[in-house]
Amino acid sequence: MADSVVIKERVDVDPGHPLPEFDLPGAKAFAATARREEHGELIAYVCDSRVPYRYDDIDSIRGLTAGSALMRFVEWGIAAWAPARRRLPILVYEKPAGGRVAKSNADVLEPMSDERLVRGFLTPAVAILRDLSTRGVPHRAVRPDNLFYADPARKQIMLGDCLTAPPGMTNPAFAETIEQAMAEPSARGRGGVADDLYALGVCVIFLLLGRNPVHELTAAEIVERKINQGSYSVLTSGARIQMNMMELLRGLLSDDPRERWSIRETELWIGGRRLTPKQAKLPSKAARPLNVAGRDYENVRAAAEALARNWLTSGEVIRSPDFDNWLRRSLNDEKVLEAVTKVFGSQTNLQSAPEAESAKLITRVGMALDPAAPIRHKGFSAHVDGVGAALAMDFERDDVRQKVADFINGRFIGVWMSLQARTRSDLNDLYAIYDKLPLALSQTGPGFGIERVLYALNPNIHCRSPLIDHLYVTRIEELVPALERVAAGKDRAGRPMDRHIAAFSVARSPDVDERFVRPLAGAEQNGTSHVLAALTLLARVQAMSKNGPAPSLAAWFVDLMKSAVNDFHNLKQRKAMELSISRAAETGLLIELQNIYGDTKSVQRDQQGYARAMQEHQYCGAQIQQLSIEIQNREHMATELGEQVAAVASGVIGSIGATSIIIMYML
Repeated sequence: MADSVVIKERVDVDPGHPLPEFDLPGAKAFAATARREEHGELIAYVCDSRVPYRYDDIDSIRGLTAGSALMRFVEWGIAAWAPARRRLPILVYEKPAGGRVAKSNADVLEPMSDERLVRGFLTPAVAILRDLSTRGVPHRAVRPDNLFYADPARKQIMLGDCLTAPPGMTNPAFAETIEQAMAEPSARGRGGVADDLYALGVCVIFLLLGRNPVHELTAAEIVERKINQGSYSVLTSGARIQMNMMELLRGLLSDDPRERWSIRETELWIGGRRLTPKQAKLPSKAARPLNVAGRDYENVRAAAEALARNWLTSGEVIRSPDFDNWLRRSLNDEKVLEAVTKVFGSQTNLQSAPEAESAKLITRVGMALDPAAPIRHKGFSAHVDGVGAALAMDFERDDVRQKVADFINGRFIGVWMSLQARTRSDLNDLYAIYDKLPLALSQTGPGFGIERVLYALNPNIHCRSPLIDHLYVTRIEELVPALERVAAGKDRAGRPMDRHIAAFSVARSPDVDERFVRPLAGAEQNGTSHVLAALTLLARVQAMSKNGPAPSLAAWFVDLMKSAVNDFHNLKQRKAMELSISRAAETGLLIELQNIYGDTKSVQRDQQGYARAMQEHQYCGAQIQQLSIEIQNREHMATELGEQVAAVASGVIGSIGATSIIIMYML
């Protein structure tokens, strides 16, 4: 295998042998072979650098003894991938022996008998979902085109990969619950086993019918129909379902999470115990519909979705007396009215709010009308724990960055949590993070802004700095070595610091706080003070990481700080400093350079000495100028001096003569 990529000395991946039939939305498949362990054929998924893979769940998936119910995870690593000229995450699995069940969610297959489906798919799938649930890990990639045959005879069906993309992102809307399908695909959040069981029911329908009954509908149309008709009715689409399977599907596809079958109930059904799922309860219809953007909506959930979708004009709707009448008289739902009152108080407060606050008002109304739905603000729909993935997926897009910034500055999380029927303890830590983000967004300097949000909400993504993006740096300990590698290259340009590196450093290291990034904002961006601030930050990172010297990076800083050395006026001091810098750079320890460049006392001494020298120079210059003037006027000075001497001499002689006459006269 020429030019193979080695993963932790265990697996060889062949970049020249792609397996397009196994590609995933967030990763490309390639052939791989094990070096030591006994494995069958392997498949390596090379992840997209923009897509946040599920790093936190790898160890849990690795420890599963899934048998034939889930693709067996073998190894993973971040390695140099020559075709992309960068480092990328690579996840390795055992290759399914029978290939893919469906190439796409629109495929038409031979319908599967209920007996074969239960024995060959449902029973092992429920067992693996139980194992995952015990470990606190939802699969969240259960969909028809992610099912594989585990054996060459194609009797057993297994679930495919769930690690190469954020939870739920690759699932089509028809395989997601109403609440999940309302959100942006990348912002659906972690979800749970209830979402997997719903998706399992969707896959059962696909295999029973041999097709996807709603593949021609858009995501928005599917959501609207599910809201108004119920998931079971929409997904079976009038197809004839056997009575025993109808019982299972009604239980798994219940739109009320409290009534949806659990793993235990599904296992009881598989074991032969027949349960009676509750009939699908459609949303209560209002006595009079609410008109939004020219369409009438008869139930509260549909109305909330329409208000959010038409947010540019919905402000007029919620401020109108018709909306208050609809809430209090037509809807006849005390819980909804209580939630709206909890958020706004009286209708007067809603009507008197400034026009500029309309977007926030619509978001809050949406939360009150449908607390289980994602938070929807200015066209951006996300579950609380899905915002980070959405930002990471499309960080390069100005509109996405702005939407996320508006979402965070709206401070909706606290209100949303107060409306939930059940408190989710797993979101408390995330709420604490959200509470601090508006302050970080309000500051524009390096280490703050939307970059800070990116790394705060995505604790495992790599640093997106253009300098080191290709090196896929995910840990603070890797930062200085990565910059050292860049510094050793031929095309070294610019400076070893930008907004991403600053934000990544603060977010990833408890030893780098805001004191180290604030000077980057106050310093002149093109001056040596900015370079010194960057040096100070990276010196801190290097010292705390203890990952060895970085002589090339040190030499880079020496080049950038030449003007600072040349600013010294004392030639002896300058030469001594150059010698010290040269010795410090050879050690590769940035702290040594920082101590030299950051020595304010030596700078003060040089400035004071220079000031004294300037004063002495001015004094001597004045003296020289005076002497020059005197020399130029020496003839005039000689005449004046002669006259003065003659006057003095004549005075003296006259005095002597007068004195002699007086003496003679007296005698």
